[in-house]
Amino acid sequence: MTSRHWRAAALLAPAVITMVALAAPAEASPAAASPSWQLTNEFTGNPVCYTPAGGSEPLEINLSGSWSTSLTFGASAVPAGGSYSDTIYYFASSPYSFIDTGPAPMPPGSSNGTGPFTVTANPQDFAEAYAVTTIPSGLQPNSSFTITLWASDGTTTQTESVPVVIKSSCKRKY
Repeated sequence: MTSRHWRAAALLAPAVITMVALAAPAEASPAAASPSWQLTNEFTGNPVCYTPAGGSEPLEINLSGSWSTSLTFGASAVPAGGSYSDTIYYFASSPYSFIDTGPAPMPPGSSNGTGPFTVTANPQDFAEAYAVTTIPSGLQPNSSFTITLWASDGTTTQTESVPVVIKSSCKRKY
């Protein structure tokens, strides 16, 4: 190479190296740690039933595992004219008694995935979280749709599909 070519190469080399460095894919960041809790899929095979008259139904948010931060939760894909509200029922286990209700979020706690969760701040107490869904009247009998329940720790959001059927009458769960 002539000295003119060497000079051009010397001037262009840093620019080429910079362009290559910027074009190279960044090293993948480590995967976020999986949450230590899991939203259970309790409604699979157990559709929620409403009548054409509509109404409200508390849909329990069941989790398996433990969580050290508060969890927000709720429902989406409620039909037009419907709504939901978050409610938490607090209980004392000794002696067993209802304490109070409150809004979300769920306090830090743990659960085996079925029913109440233990409240970490006060382990003798437990709670149940519900997305109380209200379905409007006028939906056709034998129709169906799906509501989505969700829970989030601010980093991870998990969802659960809840099949809903409209029947002329529904069996009471309790």
